[in-house]
Amino acid sequence: MRKSLLVLVSVSLIGGCAPPSFEPTKIQRVRFQPAWQAERRGDHAAALAIYEDAAGDGIAYAQYRVARMYESGQGTDADYAQAARWYAAASGAGHPQAHRPLARLYEQGQGVDQDDAAALALYRKSAEDGDPLANFKVGQFLERGRGSEPDPAAAAEHYRVAAAAGRYDAQLALAKLYESGEGVASDPAEAERWYAAAVAPLTTAAGQGDARAQEELGKLLVNGRGVPKDVERGLAMLDAAAEGGRAGAQVQLGQLFGRGSDDVPPDPAVAARYYAMAAQQGNRGALYELGKLYADGSGVPQDGVRAAQLFEQAAAQGEINAYARIGDLYAGGNGIARDHAEANRWYAEAARSGDAKGLFRLGEAYERGNGVAADPVRALMWYRLADEHGYAQAAARIEQLADGLDGEQRRHAEALAADWRRANGVQ
Repeated sequence: MRKSLLVLVSVSLIGGCAPPSFEPTKIQRVRFQPAWQAERRGDHAAALAIYEDAAGDGIAYAQYRVARMYESGQGTDADYAQAARWYAAASGAGHPQAHRPLARLYEQGQGVDQDDAAALALYRKSAEDGDPLANFKVGQFLERGRGSEPDPAAAAEHYRVAAAAGRYDAQLALAKLYESGEGVASDPAEAERWYAAAVAPLTTAAGQGDARAQEELGKLLVNGRGVPKDVERGLAMLDAAAEGGRAGAQVQLGQLFGRGSDDVPPDPAVAARYYAMAAQQGNRGALYELGKLYADGSGVPQDGVRAAQLFEQAAAQGEINAYARIGDLYAGGNGIARDHAEANRWYAEAARSGDAKGLFRLGEAYERGNGVAADPVRALMWYRLADEHGYAQAAARIEQLADGLDGEQRRHAEALAADWRRANGVQ
């Protein structure tokens, strides 16, 4: 342990206020006693003033306390930049409890520029001190390649440390690695063992109203992973999580009721209700799926305008399939005024985003003269691009069109396609 670290002890403060995690020296205790008493009576501003004075003198314990108060807005307005400043001072002095909250600020870009590499380095520091949550976070970063190259094998080892400490999130993550064979040898039995290990802590946390635990436990129950399948109880858990604001549970329920299964009969109206909950939180997938329901009039009244609005919101968040969906609304006049030119504008957006359907739809527009002058050469160009992007129906259209064109026209179509690839950075 670094010499600069204070000795970790549990200190009981007068009047029952929360003890500091590291015992200050006897002289420092005299200095901090008024701050602890101020916190006990709820005068956080007075406590902050005392801590800030000591923090300025380089006392790591005080720097950590000041950082926490700025982060939580105790005794002052919340100020993430000040929190980051003081966490950095405490972390630099070796205060182990400062590493993880500073890492979180770097991860989320609060008070500092978002920086995955800096976050990972700090989570590693905390993990070295045996912090289970930090080990889980290091595992997440390594599995996803955040702040470093992906390393699922190293991620598994960090998950294992956190899982052994009883963290259900790490147990679930480790189970999924054994299920997929990423970083570890595929082992369904070992995956099931870790799913089962997570059930007890999930049940406890879910019973205490933890919405995340309710969501995870609900998924295990619905799928019978690590626990006997109990769809009714699983749906109830997912519903509780959804009502608690968990977008993942809302989307999961939307999918279950939208598609139906052997255990859950389809109910588009119920699916729409859950998707709407997640859409209100800006969830990209929910916006897209709810848009599809409004476009089709499934579970909700058909409303092309509302569908287009939802698709636009989803597209703005990176849902590239939404562009062509908007195009289809305008092309078909489904609950919205038919407008082929507007449809083609959205198909072009889809094409630029790499969506094969948008490329194919532009081919159809030029072949049929929908919103543009009919042009079989340009139609062939778009169909070739759609085929290169894996659109299954494009090959037949290429064959049909190419038979009616001469060699020069076919070469022109290929030259146009090459121009488009260069302009859009497609190799």
